[in-house]
Amino acid sequence: MSSYRLYLLICGLNSFASRIAFTLNLIYQASIGLSPLQLVLVGTVMETVCFLAQVPTGVIADLRSRRLSVIIGYLLMGVGLLVWGLIPSFAAILVANVIWSIGVTCVDGAEEAWAADEIPAARVTSAFVRGGQLVQAGSLLGIAAATGLALLGLAVPIVVGGVLTLLLGVLLMVFMKEDGWSPAETRGSWRSMGRQVAAGAGAVRRSMLLGGIVAGTLFAGMSSEGFDRLSQPFLLPFVSSLDETWVFGGLAMAAALGSIALTGLIGRHLDTTHPRRIGELMTVLQIVTAIGMIGFGLTGQWWLAFGLYLVVRLLRDTASPIMTIWMVSATGPDTRATVFSIQAQADALGQIVGGPPAGVVGSRRSLGAGISAAGVFLLPAAALFALAARRSPLSAEPEPVSH
Repeated sequence: MSSYRLYLLICGLNSFASRIAFTLNLIYQASIGLSPLQLVLVGTVMETVCFLAQVPTGVIADLRSRRLSVIIGYLLMGVGLLVWGLIPSFAAILVANVIWSIGVTCVDGAEEAWAADEIPAARVTSAFVRGGQLVQAGSLLGIAAATGLALLGLAVPIVVGGVLTLLLGVLLMVFMKEDGWSPAETRGSWRSMGRQVAAGAGAVRRSMLLGGIVAGTLFAGMSSEGFDRLSQPFLLPFVSSLDETWVFGGLAMAAALGSIALTGLIGRHLDTTHPRRIGELMTVLQIVTAIGMIGFGLTGQWWLAFGLYLVVRLLRDTASPIMTIWMVSATGPDTRATVFSIQAQADALGQIVGGPPAGVVGSRRSLGAGISAAGVFLLPAAALFALAARRSPLSAEPEPVSH
């Protein structure tokens, strides 16, 4: 199997398995008796572990093997989901969260760095665009599958998602190769890991382009947590006479379909050899998303609320593969996984820091005010992305693949 096709398979299957496991996950946790405080603690543990483990796992991927990091990541995620679904207790779910979160950080950055090195340069942009579309397609199918499997029990979708994730890890053990890249050092040590962290951090510190992307990601993360936590409760009064599950499931499917179409349309005009164009597009997406989020929080009309909710969901989903393309164009192969992990760590930190202020505003004023406050965080993100875009070259030659 070619690396291009394997990457697309990873995107689709991982999204499908993840959506099966997490579509009704909060309902499952509530059904086994978790209190509101325990529900919040589960999310806090997840974000904290992701924040702490991002850079170390990215360093290991750069020093040892991206392939090995990705395989271990999917195996850990599968094990975590199995513990999550098979042992219905708060303590078990916390342990499962730790295992799953470490697995996620092993995959984050390493997967994109592997794809950038193994897929021919002429097809890298296409791979990330098509991969983003398959993520949304897998999400659509996963929502439907989770709904059907839940008829057998709320834990069943989580267990099935875990089994599929484990199978993906085993599949990668057989088909995943690593011929286009070799580690900077053949033997790992604490000293070499420290040097790799310093190299990745130095790359971000010396480059206004990477610094702007990472700083902008921090503010985007601050914005996302408020929207994710408050948007559905904000819409509940508008759907009080309808079945909430079907309404929100339908909205998620509509956003995914729109994102598939928009990603494909935009992808035709993007290429890693034109970094500034990618940065300018990311800036526009953040500005429009901020306007949509602020307007969503202020509206009192049901049709406008649903419309703006879909716009925000669609644009956020579309921005993910575009950011991946921009990061690939801005990073070198020796530190790529580490820099990706630093960016993901900024996103996790933003979510940890940005959620409480939006929640406080939502509690003291209104849910809509909290969402609008979250939207305001996107404005500095857009400004930082604009600065990074100005520092991006108009065009660049594709990076040679190292052997």
